[in-house]
Amino acid sequence: MLKFVLFLLLPIFCDASVENVSRRVQAHLLIGDTKCAVQEARQAFQTFPDDPQVYEWLIKSLAAAGEDTEMMSVWEKMAERFKERSQAQDLIEEMCWGILDKGKKAPGLSSQLICMIGAALGQDMKAIPFLTHGLDHSNAILRAVAVELSAHYGDQPLREKLSYMLHHETVLDVRLSVIQAIGTLQMEEHLPALIHCVANPKKGPREKLAAIEAIILMRDKLDQCELEGLGHSQRAGLRELACEVIAHCELKNETHLLLTLMQDPQPEVCAAAIRTWSLLRCPVTEGIKSLALSSLDPEVGVTAAWSWMLEDPENGGEAMLKWLESDHPHVRALAASAVAKTGSYGVALAKRLITESQDPYVRVNLAIGLAGQREACDQVCITLEECLQNNHDKWMFSEKGIFKTLEKSDLEHNPAIANYPEVMNQTVRLELLNLLAILESPRALDAIKLFLKERKWGVTGLAAETLLGEGDETAIELVRDLLKDPDRHIRVEAALVLASWGKDNSALPTLLEVYPKSDRQMQLKILESLGRIGDHQAIPFLLERLKEPSLMIRMVAASVLIQTLNH
Repeated sequence: MLKFVLFLLLPIFCDASVENVSRRVQAHLLIGDTKCAVQEARQAFQTFPDDPQVYEWLIKSLAAAGEDTEMMSVWEKMAERFKERSQAQDLIEEMCWGILDKGKKAPGLSSQLICMIGAALGQDMKAIPFLTHGLDHSNAILRAVAVELSAHYGDQPLREKLSYMLHHETVLDVRLSVIQAIGTLQMEEHLPALIHCVANPKKGPREKLAAIEAIILMRDKLDQCELEGLGHSQRAGLRELACEVIAHCELKNETHLLLTLMQDPQPEVCAAAIRTWSLLRCPVTEGIKSLALSSLDPEVGVTAAWSWMLEDPENGGEAMLKWLESDHPHVRALAASAVAKTGSYGVALAKRLITESQDPYVRVNLAIGLAGQREACDQVCITLEECLQNNHDKWMFSEKGIFKTLEKSDLEHNPAIANYPEVMNQTVRLELLNLLAILESPRALDAIKLFLKERKWGVTGLAAETLLGEGDETAIELVRDLLKDPDRHIRVEAALVLASWGKDNSALPTLLEVYPKSDRQMQLKILESLGRIGDHQAIPFLLERLKEPSLMIRMVAASVLIQTLNH
């Protein structure tokens, strides 16, 4: 009997090697049996307490099981005994993905949102399950963010989800994101559906515009019959699409169609035709001049006056004055941005009106145009400084065709981006501060300092990735100087701006210094900023954050670690 029992136990004793245990743990993890993987790894840890490979498999098993507290405890023991092995990139990444996966299963929306964004910013294939989970989520905010992030990946499972959502998504903001993603990913199989969307009278202007932009991204050319069909369609959206295709493909032999569309009763079609006509460098017509002077629609009139100014700055400028003196503030701002868009042709008019106009939005849009031409730099600086200091409205940039207009904000709350109107306001103001630095205004540093003192820099997470450009080196140098300011608040805000705007590692010491004394919200901002810097010097600090009691902090730190390791 004893011989029989020993015969049964023999395979277990023979199989009790580190290599065999590792294979069994790996097999359990491969099929998703995390419970058995942890059990095997724990037994091996008792049997082989001096083998670093056992430490690694126990850590990976605990990460997969979401047991991050025990995982960090084992990792600390490993770091004491096998420091070099504990710092291996693949092991640290495995720990981070385990924390993010735990966050994906958490009940709170903010936790799921943060872990999905964090996973996606890591630019790793392991982010795909997080994004597919987000695309299937019942919450519209999470779906919209997942769609926007999926456009940066384009893997087949995500494409299939986007294809389904194009036809079944009911929430407008999510549907707009889906259309934009399909255009970005060049999913040409959906061209018929997008063209149908443009033609559908039941679709709103935002959805039609998104569809037009997606189609333009996909198609470099249309054959003659297709273009004629669009241009003579009974649907205004398709006629507008014809203009955009002609402009995008530079089809100078299709000007006859544009002449017809300039007489279109729909203002958006007429404006698109005029805009395309001028982009093709065609000479201004009497019809365009007439529209500049007498159109009842501001967008058509401003576009026609802009076109006229490109050929005849004096007479076109006189026509533009009608719109610059409109009773409606948004029309005046649009006209000023159109003057700015004429480049050197609008310099004389802009120089005159930047001091004469009583409308601050006219002056600031003209100032932006003059700054681009490096004209009247002293007056431009004075105008920008006055607006930044005295105008306490929230600002935004709005786009009408090719005109980018700075005006008073009418943005509504965006649940996907905290404090969205204020975030956009700060972003616009930062652009103007950047211009002051480029123009070497002697008061640029004071203006930046005032900006940092009065505001809490709130561009975080997805907002920083999507809204912010990169600062000019001159402006970044000015902000860098403020890291030495005696005012702690200014130092902290300067460090956050440098990280978000300039991805500048000179902000690192300040961010690490203030972290322990900051509140939870500021700590999250600091961690996100470290991710944008991507400096490997922050890795030990970030590993310590994986031990924090707050799951939110651990998730953000895990995401930042992945970004930093792959920077």
